[in-house]
Parts: sequence; C-alpha cells; structure tokens
Amino acid sequence: MSSIASAFSNFAEMPAQQNETLNVVKIVKLALDIFNEDYIHFISEEKEIIAKLDRTQLIRVVTNLVKNAIQAVPEVESPRILVSVTSEENMVKISVADNGIGISDDFKEKIFEPKFTTKSSGMGLGLGMVKNIVETYRGSIDFTSQPGKGTVFTVKFPKGELMKAV
Repeated sequence: MSSIASAFSNFAEMPAQQNETLNVVKIVKLALDIFNEDYIHFISEEKEIIAKLDRTQLIRVVTNLVKNAIQAVPEVESPRILVSVTSEENMVKISVADNGIGISDDFKEKIFEPKFTTKSSGMGLGLGMVKNIVETYRGSIDFTSQPGKGTVFTVKFPKGELMKAV
C-alpha cells in the first residue's frame, strides 16, 4: 500500500523543471538506448531540433510511450515500433507508432486518466504523467488507434528559444 501511496504522491509533485536547451533528436535517441527490442526503430530527417525542455521529463515521456507500445505488441507476429522526431513550424513533434493490439473505443476517453489501466500490472499512471508533463510545457498529446492494427501517440512541444544545444 505504501508504495502505491508514494507513487501517487510522486505523481502529484513532479520535480521542478530544469529547463535546458536540448537537442530533442539526440535526447529521444538516448531514451531509446535503454530498450533492447530490435523491432524499435528511430527516424528523424533532421540531426538537430532544439527546444527548451527538462531532459529527465522528456526521457520519461518517451520511455513511457515506448513501454506502452512494447506492451501492445506481444502477440504480433512481426512487431514494429517506430519513434520519430520531426519539426512542425514552431513545434517539435515526437511520434511513437506501433502495430499492436490498438485501443478499443470504450477506453479512448479514459486513456489519460490517472489510475486507469487495461493491464494486469502497473498503476495506470504512465499516460496521465505523460499528459501532465506535456501540458506543463504548453504542448499537446493525442493519439489515433485502430483495434487490431495499432496505435500512434503524438506529442508536440513548443520549440522555445533557438540556441545551440548543449
């Protein structure tokens, strides 16, 4: 019980943002290094897309979305997860697409609610936390999904000041 309670209080008080000027392409690639699945692919047409974000929170967003994608593809014959980073005017767009089980219409409006989960393990905090982080940066998160075909989550962050990344 106490671990659940502390997970919720950690969720409630996200660490203070350490806004840095980051190369989002590099950080997303770095976040993917923790995964060993050979069906996870990364693409970006640009070597550098700069935004002012918290490095840890950006990594948390990416790893959460990728973890969910991995959990969506266990029975798929040839699983594929594609993570892409692109520039869209004054926004940086990160997409995580999978060819997994998809999200049924019944769950679509609950997907970002804290404590909502369709899994047998976990507390359903992942997407709620991701949405929290994204909205703190005046960004947006949405998704499209077709049951049995897959899901694409798209996160957009404002780029902020343009400076050379560290």
